[in-house]
Amino acid sequence: MRDKKLWIFNATNDFAGNPKWLYIYINMYRKDIKAYWMCDDVDVINMIKKMGFNAELYSSKKAEKIKESAGVFVVHQVKEHIPDKFKDEVVILNLWHGIGLKPIERYVESPSIKYRTYRKYIKYNSIYRNNQLFLVTSQFMENHFSKMLNLENDQLIKSGYPSVMFNKVDFKNNTNEIIKSKKSNKHTKVALYAPTFRDYSMEGFFGEAISDIDLLTKSLKENNILLIFKMHYLVREDLQYLNIKEKYSNNPNIIFWDDKNDIYEVFDEIDIGIVDYSSIYYDLLAAGVNKFVRYIYDFEKYISNRKLIGDYRENTTGIIAKSFEDLLNVLGKINKLEVDTKKIEYIKDKFWGYDDNDFEGIINKTLNFKIKEKKLSTLYSFDIFDTILQRKTLRPEGIFYFVKEKLLRTSTNIPSYVIQNYPRVRIQAENYVRDYYRKSQYIRNDKRLEIDFIDIINRIQSTYDLNDYDSKLLYDLEIEAELLNIEKRDDGYEEITRLIDRGEKVVLISDMYLPKSIIKQMLKSVNPKLERLPIYLSSEGGNQKSTSLLYLDVFEDLKYDYKNWIHYGDNNNADINVPKRLNIIPIKQKLLDFNNYESQFVNRNKNYDTYLLGTLLARFRNKNKSTLEYYVFGYISSYFVPYVHWTIKKAIKEEIETLYFISRDGELLKKIADKIIEKKNYDIKTKYIYGSRKAWRIPSFIDEIDDEFYSPFGNFSGLNGYKSMLDALYLTEQEFIELFPDLVFLKDKETFNHKTKELVRLTAKYNKKYNDHLLLKASKDREIVIEYLNQEIDFNEKFAFVEYWGRGYTQDCLHRLLRHTVTDTFDTTFFYARSIYQSSGNIIRYNYTSKMTSLIFVESIFANIPYKSVSGYQYDNNKAIPVIEYKDYNKKLYSSMNKLLSEFIEMFYSLDFIELDEIERNFYDFGIDYFKNKPDDELIIKYFAPLKDAVILFEPEIEYAPAITYKMASKKLLGKKVPLRTKNKTMSIKRSPKGIQIIYKMYNKYIKQNKILKTIYKIIKK
Repeated sequence: MRDKKLWIFNATNDFAGNPKWLYIYINMYRKDIKAYWMCDDVDVINMIKKMGFNAELYSSKKAEKIKESAGVFVVHQVKEHIPDKFKDEVVILNLWHGIGLKPIERYVESPSIKYRTYRKYIKYNSIYRNNQLFLVTSQFMENHFSKMLNLENDQLIKSGYPSVMFNKVDFKNNTNEIIKSKKSNKHTKVALYAPTFRDYSMEGFFGEAISDIDLLTKSLKENNILLIFKMHYLVREDLQYLNIKEKYSNNPNIIFWDDKNDIYEVFDEIDIGIVDYSSIYYDLLAAGVNKFVRYIYDFEKYISNRKLIGDYRENTTGIIAKSFEDLLNVLGKINKLEVDTKKIEYIKDKFWGYDDNDFEGIINKTLNFKIKEKKLSTLYSFDIFDTILQRKTLRPEGIFYFVKEKLLRTSTNIPSYVIQNYPRVRIQAENYVRDYYRKSQYIRNDKRLEIDFIDIINRIQSTYDLNDYDSKLLYDLEIEAELLNIEKRDDGYEEITRLIDRGEKVVLISDMYLPKSIIKQMLKSVNPKLERLPIYLSSEGGNQKSTSLLYLDVFEDLKYDYKNWIHYGDNNNADINVPKRLNIIPIKQKLLDFNNYESQFVNRNKNYDTYLLGTLLARFRNKNKSTLEYYVFGYISSYFVPYVHWTIKKAIKEEIETLYFISRDGELLKKIADKIIEKKNYDIKTKYIYGSRKAWRIPSFIDEIDDEFYSPFGNFSGLNGYKSMLDALYLTEQEFIELFPDLVFLKDKETFNHKTKELVRLTAKYNKKYNDHLLLKASKDREIVIEYLNQEIDFNEKFAFVEYWGRGYTQDCLHRLLRHTVTDTFDTTFFYARSIYQSSGNIIRYNYTSKMTSLIFVESIFANIPYKSVSGYQYDNNKAIPVIEYKDYNKKLYSSMNKLLSEFIEMFYSLDFIELDEIERNFYDFGIDYFKNKPDDELIIKYFAPLKDAVILFEPEIEYAPAITYKMASKKLLGKKVPLRTKNKTMSIKRSPKGIQIIYKMYNKYIKQNKILKTIYKIIKK
């Protein structure tokens, strides 16, 4: 509960102004009110305490306690800081500090003062509107202050100023002695020069006003004048003033007023007021001074920077001095100054009409005031780009690459250098124009900092001597690109539409060089509601958010009357730091950028299309926090989608009606193909069939065994033991003993080395009995294979098979089987990303690329399905079906591929690429090369390296890059041979414990590269 008779007084760090005199009055005459003076100046506090009054340092513990209970806060300005402990519960009695003709507060024109003023209204406007009482001195001033501070009638107290009303005879503080001690005699005239500050410049003010101090002191002496210099607090640190003050401090005709003393205490000693535009003129007038010199040497300059609310000459009195020379002349006839009594009375009534010397009226109105409950709404402002709208190219330079791509396809006289380097030319031109605007304000006599789009185009035109037609072409192409590439940014868009639909006040604020008409088109294309919002662009008025001036423009234009201002934006400076300093509540919209993977892709082949795809990947990553999903969407898609799309287009061109996808690689490829066909509405069929090396090789042997069967890359390359040997030979143990009695000893060998493998291969190759056995087996197995192929393949239409990579031997086997089924002249068509064998005879092989980067790693992705490669076929209800053996696999990866590759296809083929085939090939090449060159990529390490596969026939499935254990590492350090069954050592090291990674780094850094240490290490190992 607030105590309405516990009052806190403050006048910054001084004991002065209207608060001081009301404070003294209350202490002397209103003992029922407990009054405390508070400030941060300990000397001021001690001085007040010596006077017998209550005073506390503003931040003392006692002061904090008083703030919790106080009911009234008395000030002489609209405070920039209101104690948090007031909690909107304290009445603020604003006695103000001067009347007059100057626009103030919300209507001030000085940018620096605007900034300080607007920021306090942004934070405390609700308190000013509900808790504040304001002292006005006349009807004229009531109208003035009500407008300037947005006051309502019930917030006004009509009275005079305490600093003028208080009878100083009742309270003497020996201040008069300062003047009496300097007056040479009773005829000495006391003049007060108390100029206001200048909005246009604070530099060199005193030297401009008092251009010759020696002539002045001479005139003062000759005319028996004691001149008081009372400087405004913003001027008293003027270097020239400080210099003169030091030099003339002992001059008998000058007093440099110390602001520790209250000038109002000596108003009764003042004979002449030398005034300019300061409110002190009206205070002196009310105090009884009637002789004035209006020293307005800079009148035109002053009013051009701060327009007055009324005619200066009509609302002031006294002789006018327009120059320093005029001032000296006036001082020379100081005793002959005339007084316009009638005008003085008119001005007094106009400015002091409510002055009835009524302290009690002020006090009682304050005690009776009830804090209002006016509910103010919140103002919401949004940056535009990367907040509610975004470019499909993520970065602005993507737009410039669009222009370049279009120029390359357009007949134009633009120099080749400009076209080939357009993004750089465009960026350089913009940077130049921005730099020019920053550094040419004085030359241009214009404070505008923001550039216009046409300025950039004009710079390019002048630099590269373009004709008007080509300059317009650049302009139009960039506008076309901007409009084509705009889209909503989901989070910002959803928030702004929610606020609009709720009826909140929403505005758009953007530092942007594009014309407003173009911005409105962009907004309309996303949602017509956005176009209808108030839009504040730096390109219109020249003020920017980054300098805070655009925010100030919004404040003025809206006549700010809100409780809070919340701003959404992405730029750390313009949207976060700058508004935060203005007391606007900033909400950061995270600025998305390319990660390393995306940056490498974009930078490898910089063009418009790579920016589109790079942005697609970045936006997916930002929206989907799962790194597994990003790995599938961004990495795995590159290996397959471009190739499969090319396959479909090539097949259609070759009039192929059905594409057959062969297990197990074909499962993923067919899913991709089906989604592409659906998305692109292609007229072609697909079908999945089961087959494999194991299922087709032996049955394809018609009259002889293929040489490839016994080649180093053939059926025996994957032998690692007795069991795998039997599998490779397609023999039972008994059959092996009968056919290879000389190799029975191999049963006792745990593992096979290279020599053992070669022994088995060569022995089998030249064993006639075995070869006859194999041909007999082939003949028997072929029956069900042929039946399965006849059952699954429509030989009445043109078809082809889709593979991914390989030598082509298994496909040769399939061709023989198909030829045996149909006719010797039968053509078999295969599609590959790359094959080792080329087209030959009736086997047609189409390859997507000649790129020789190894594709073997892709097999590990294909192998991540629920079943192994089919080993053959069996009958089920007279139908040939594959023999499927299920196995463990990475279910999350498998599920993600099924879902995310389809999403990628949908989103990728929705983009409006300039050259689709080019971007597909760039993406494919990048993906394959990135895997080769960046094996330490975190996502590859995490999701790919653990995948299992048996690339070589009859080899057991193992991880692509298994981790190295401490046991393996210790054996290696001791010089023992350790079989590291990895396809990539870097991946294996990265998957290993940190200790092993450190040891490996130390070995490479300190031992491997040092011949002496390497020799010592070898000796230790021995």
